[in-house]
Amino acid sequence: MTCKQKVFVSGLAAAFLAALALGPGPGYAADKSLTPDSKPGPASPDAKPGSAAAKAVEEAAKTPYPAVQDVLKTGQTVTGGPLAFPQVNPSLHAYVVTLTPGQTTDWHMHQAPMFAYVLEGEVTVTYDGHGKEVFEAGDGLLEAIDTIHQARNTGETAARILAVVMLGDEKNATVLSSPPGNEKATIE
Repeated sequence: MTCKQKVFVSGLAAAFLAALALGPGPGYAADKSLTPDSKPGPASPDAKPGSAAAKAVEEAAKTPYPAVQDVLKTGQTVTGGPLAFPQVNPSLHAYVVTLTPGQTTDWHMHQAPMFAYVLEGEVTVTYDGHGKEVFEAGDGLLEAIDTIHQARNTGETAARILAVVMLGDEKNATVLSSPPGNEKATIE
């Protein structure tokens, strides 16, 4: 850092400390008005309690991030199974799976909870006893646990899936399996 930069940073720090010492100006004062039921009013004069504007302010306050898009909020897997977090030696493994158009995975199952997010493309997953599910870019899912399944890229471009596995309890992220049987009814 040059001497000029140090002086500039020191000046900024001094200005910040001075502003703190003086306290907030009238432009920063909180709205301390009370509602008819003697509760503090909303921070914005036009955001009446219960209004859409007030609800938007409340929602925005729930996260420190400027823009949030829910991807998945669930307590069960894609096939309806329960979610159980590992209790012994918990760890996390994240990786990206890429499938070219028409490519399939081997038949397999997961022994541990796995969140998947389709970054690009389209994937159709066939679950033993549960049929097929199609997932497209932007879809999130909690993958089936202990259910044999196979994924196929059914799109026209490469499919990329972010997989985040919650390991522990001496379970494996992925276990290769034999196909569930030759009977079509078994897998669809």
